[in-house]
Amino acid sequence: MSRFAAALAGLALALGASASAQPRDSLAAPRAPAVAASADTVQAAPSPRGAITRSLLLPGLGQLYNHEPVKAPFAAALVAGAVVYAVDRQRLYLRYRRATLYAGCLQDPDSDEDRVALCTEVAPSYADEWEAVGSASFATLSPIRNRARGQRDVSFLIAGVAYALQALDAYVSAELATFDVSEDLAVRVEPGPGPPGVALRLRLP
Repeated sequence: MSRFAAALAGLALALGASASAQPRDSLAAPRAPAVAASADTVQAAPSPRGAITRSLLLPGLGQLYNHEPVKAPFAAALVAGAVVYAVDRQRLYLRYRRATLYAGCLQDPDSDEDRVALCTEVAPSYADEWEAVGSASFATLSPIRNRARGQRDVSFLIAGVAYALQALDAYVSAELATFDVSEDLAVRVEPGPGPPGVALRLRLP
């Protein structure tokens, strides 16, 4: 009996050794090595302060900083268009202001000492502007000059608003860059106590 037990033990040891020595199945799928995420492949979230600083330095630069290249030319064009319009209104206002001054000196140059000095020293150089607007009278040019001044003031306001809006857009985009809304956002309508009505409940993760 002891010989039979010894033979079984030897057979078990032999089978265990052969199983451990058997090579791994070549058809088994190899385990994919873990790949650590590189810092260069992760795009850093833009800073709101950096976005608004760049937008104030150069319109459109904040949008580029926020990785929104499509919006950058629109922001730059908005400010550039407003500035060009403001410069044109300023130029038009100066022309009518000088022409009106020249027409006033032609009409009444001797009303007071200050006006005499102005009409003697300054106004003669504005003759070209006066001729460019049709050599109109002071009464005709005065309301046109006032209207041009109002348009000039509005154009400056538009330029300032356009400049501020593009900077605000860059700031808000940078703020919302890290804002995550889960796809599990759910809206459910259910009855509640009290008078009949509808309750809207938003469930955020």
